[in-house]
Amino acid sequence: MRVDELYNDEKLDKRDMTRNRIVNASLELFLSEGFRDTTMARIAKESGISRKTLYEYFKNKEEITTIIDMCLIREYNRIMEEAMPKLCGNGYNKLKQYFSIIDNNIDNFKDTIIFTGIYDYNVKTNEINSSLRDEFYDTIKQATWYLTEILKQGIEDGSIKDYIDPHLTANTIGDSWLSLAQRVFRRHKSLDMSKEESRKMITLQLSLFLEGLKA
Repeated sequence: MRVDELYNDEKLDKRDMTRNRIVNASLELFLSEGFRDTTMARIAKESGISRKTLYEYFKNKEEITTIIDMCLIREYNRIMEEAMPKLCGNGYNKLKQYFSIIDNNIDNFKDTIIFTGIYDYNVKTNEINSSLRDEFYDTIKQATWYLTEILKQGIEDGSIKDYIDPHLTANTIGDSWLSLAQRVFRRHKSLDMSKEESRKMITLQLSLFLEGLKA
């Protein structure tokens, strides 16, 4: 699994390439060894640079993990941005198609979901600089925007219950399925279920959301 922090740039200079190498080496370490056991010294070693050079790019692990999490969310946003114009019908039908996209793609994003759990559990946003924090929040808002717009349409055309708050509901749904997916992919054994059985919980959860929102 790799992320391209500067994936929109066609021409990367040496500094950009080093930055990307740091990000990807860090991602592999966080997934294999966890956040706490991954040190800046180990990241520098795996990136093929000195610790001094590493600190010229990032001041701590929190900044690196924020960059990684933001890149992963942007990939999700890209998929949804491509899918939105293809959704058809009333708001409720679009919601069904939206959830279907999540359900059909979620297994391909297992490592992404596991990493978001690592990030949520270990990183406090006050440990990163304000400009990066603002950029991170804007990326999250974009991820929620797609679902919010579908809910708004459904309320307007009468296919979705009209007493819900679209923004609050979108945030609740997004956090709920992501939290469940993190648990399913990381701790399915504690659920006393097989991987296949626990995976069905995500599909069921999305179905329950649909039933609860239908007008």
